[in-house]
Amino acid sequence: MKIFVYGTLADKDAFGRCAGRPLRHEPVPARLHGFARVKLRGARYPTLRRAPGAQVPGMVMRINADMLMRLQAYESVRYRLMRVRLAAADGAHRALVFMGDAPTRILWAPDLRLMTLRSRSF
Repeated sequence: MKIFVYGTLADKDAFGRCAGRPLRHEPVPARLHGFARVKLRGARYPTLRRAPGAQVPGMVMRINADMLMRLQAYESVRYRLMRVRLAAADGAHRALVFMGDAPTRILWAPDLRLMTLRSRSF
């Protein structure tokens, strides 16, 4: 199965730590059209919000069921999985993506220090 990541998990090393094992396949850069990356209400982490004309850059990664369970534990109950269609240089992809329960309208900018600390503490 494939998953689209757009925040903390877009870092290959962080993804491997959180998923319980390193990736076997190289991530594929992709874009999710019709959404914007925004802050999750009450947190410093990103989520997605529908935004016509916008797009979110990220990575498509191949995972197995065990990795998905670990990623769900990392993301917490505040995020649910949704199916999306993505655009990439090698064509269209269908994948799962984590969407938070309370998106704001505030655009999210990566905080590399916070992202590294969070993924290492998992």
